[in-house]
Amino acid sequence: MSGYVPNPPKGYRNTGVEPVDLNAQHWAQYKDLPPAPDTKPDLKGCVFAKSCNLPDGEINHSNPTGFVPVEKLTDYGLWAVLATGAAITAEGTSLQFVGGSATGSAIAQRLGGSLALGLLDGAGAMAAGAAVGTVALLMPNTSIAPDSAFYKDEQYATLETGRTRVRVNVKTLPDGSVNAYGFYTGGKKDWENVPVIKAQKNGEKFIANIGNGIGLTWTPAASPDGVLGIPALAGAPQLPPVWVYPPTPQSDTLLANPAHPPEFQDAIIWFPEDAGLEPIYIVLSTQLEKNKAAGAAFEDEAYSGFSEEMEESGQQVTIKTQSGTRTRLDMIGRDANGDIACIECKASETAPLTRNQKRAFPEIEQSGGRIMGKGKPGFPGGTQIPPTRVEILRPPQK
Repeated sequence: MSGYVPNPPKGYRNTGVEPVDLNAQHWAQYKDLPPAPDTKPDLKGCVFAKSCNLPDGEINHSNPTGFVPVEKLTDYGLWAVLATGAAITAEGTSLQFVGGSATGSAIAQRLGGSLALGLLDGAGAMAAGAAVGTVALLMPNTSIAPDSAFYKDEQYATLETGRTRVRVNVKTLPDGSVNAYGFYTGGKKDWENVPVIKAQKNGEKFIANIGNGIGLTWTPAASPDGVLGIPALAGAPQLPPVWVYPPTPQSDTLLANPAHPPEFQDAIIWFPEDAGLEPIYIVLSTQLEKNKAAGAAFEDEAYSGFSEEMEESGQQVTIKTQSGTRTRLDMIGRDANGDIACIECKASETAPLTRNQKRAFPEIEQSGGRIMGKGKPGFPGGTQIPPTRVEILRPPQK
């Protein structure tokens, strides 16, 4: 077995990982493992968004075997990922274009204006933390491809929560890239409903309180001809395709450290009838600048020493285990003897391992794994990693 023991900072301690079941099924077996729904879902009903691959009026996939396909988020509507790129302020910080199913200009035309995030009154803690925000936006094609299953606009005023057949998560990774994915909610009663929030008129703007002291602000253009494109976020890496996965354990093996819908900060936002904008779905992800900076600084400092000790090294590499679980490693290296070292950095003593890390790290130690994607110099995609212990590196306690 290969392994690397770094020279940790003073006070470092390895908290280890929890044991996991190594007998998880391969994704290739998924079609023989239909999801176990909470209850048998009704085929019909009202929803905010549904797959365009289903017939009119039907909201659930109904394959007799229980099979649910992996679909494109585009099958559920027009979508975009937007980010502030800077701290959210009380005055409002404009959301800029990271990627989507259409251009920034097309998204802006559909919105009929611009979006921003702002701190609401009483958001002192968030303001002190100086958070940056990333959102995923979804607008079903209710007018382009009407369906009798969609809620009528007037229904939203009567709802506190609304049903949707897709929920999306978005997060910024340590290397600055953005990860977005969706989950199909059919058969998951605790997944399918999200808050329904009214955007309140404030002068020429409309503001919706989306939680944690943050408001989403929509500013309509003065006229259709006055709609400007959404500016691109400077330095934003290209956004990979966004997929919608069935709610199964096998889906988790395809995603690197996924969160699940009960944990999402998402909502359906509706606007007064005279506003001219149909309801939209928003999911918000925030990160405190101080945490982001501290985590990046600790990782950079650790990698500086690590890269000097290794003959070859790289950062942010995705590894797939024999059972199919994917996880991202902060550092990987090969020393002069050809031994492999794998390091995961945690920015604090309390930062937990993700579900996929808890599952994958013991597997990597027992049976190794394979590098996915393009890989890094010295570790191209497809490289087989021998059984190697993943070392957890944390900053020293103060």
